[in-house]
Amino acid sequence: MDNNYTTKWVKGIAYEVAFWNNVFRWRHTLKGMMGWSHYGDVISLEGFDANAYLNSCQEPVVLDVGCGMSYATGNFIENEKGRQPINLHYVDPLAYDFNDILKKRKSSLPRIEFGMAEYLSAFYPNNEVDLIIIQNALDHSFDPMKGIMEAIDTLSPNGILYLNHHPDEAVMEHYKGFHQWNINCEGDNLVIWNKETKLIVNELVNTFAQVTVRRHDNGHVIAIIAKTGNRPAHTADDKRDIRRLCEQTMMASRYCNKSCAVIKSRLSYWGYNIIQFFAQAMPWSLKMKVKKLIKQA
Repeated sequence: MDNNYTTKWVKGIAYEVAFWNNVFRWRHTLKGMMGWSHYGDVISLEGFDANAYLNSCQEPVVLDVGCGMSYATGNFIENEKGRQPINLHYVDPLAYDFNDILKKRKSSLPRIEFGMAEYLSAFYPNNEVDLIIIQNALDHSFDPMKGIMEAIDTLSPNGILYLNHHPDEAVMEHYKGFHQWNINCEGDNLVIWNKETKLIVNELVNTFAQVTVRRHDNGHVIAIIAKTGNRPAHTADDKRDIRRLCEQTMMASRYCNKSCAVIKSRLSYWGYNIIQFFAQAMPWSLKMKVKKLIKQA
């Protein structure tokens, strides 16, 4: 993996934290977000009957990976016995920053667990998670294909990885910040690509997982990846992963320890924080119009 992706990812943190800080700052924005969130309700996912699937599992375990602070995933299942809480873990690499925001805003919402899609099997037991949900987040990671492989490792036998993403978001966002990868479908294939690389997910996982992908009515790319077996040893290289993780850590540390980078990072955060202060204060309809104009510019 090109170290440039890691550096760009680190640079994108300031915007993400500033965005959520201001979503939780304004009561009407938080209320609007929780209005479309399924938190406190039965789990509901576009294009997949998660409630029926989880009812078929014994004491199901669910991960919402790259969850941000949206709490979009419902945390109950429903059956003839009524509603029952799900063993649901909200997981994000920016968990420490997000939990600081929850503490500052005195929110009673569940705290977020630290974890990274690219190393998910190091955070949760292999072969024990029934459903992993990644919505509008896999394309924000620095190595989305590795995130898929790690999710499959973590899934229980016949477990499901559910992906839901806007198509080609990196193109739409001009490859800024976290947006370094595009996700789309070509026929029956799930495709991950950017300016340098194109990956056909179906071909890379076909011996141990089955991929079903389609465009939802709203344009979202939805993929259901069902685990059919354990990933062969030759598809994993722990030594390479350790080398890469060490290198990424040092590259990020090198960037963050530069005086100019620290100053730039703090200025970026406060700049984004000011922008988001006013952006999140806008009525929702006006905000969507402004965002559309910016994307078209």
